[in-house]
Amino acid sequence: MANYSRWEDVKRKRPALDAETRTEIEHDLALGQLIYDLRTEAGLSQRELAERMGTTQSVISRLEEGGGARNRIDTLARVATALDRHLVVSFPEKVPAKLKDAVQVA
Repeated sequence: MANYSRWEDVKRKRPALDAETRTEIEHDLALGQLIYDLRTEAGLSQRELAERMGTTQSVISRLEEGGGARNRIDTLARVATALDRHLVVSFPEKVPAKLKDAVQVA
């Protein structure tokens, strides 16, 4: 499994994180985990996904580790395309309880 253990590392290094920052990190790690899960489900290595996206393996590694910097919509769209998936960004009035293959950030 890829990313959830990294949250423990982050907490140890920076114990004074405020709730908003903690939530942002949790969302980044959840998105990274989702990308990892979809990539491995598709039977792809990081290098193979990178080739499909026209980028490098290190970019995929960074995405799966929570992105470091905020993941951009265009990058996430390229991930979705490379995995033969769709990227959906939505601003619904009511949020569904849970979406399959999704990370809810708000």
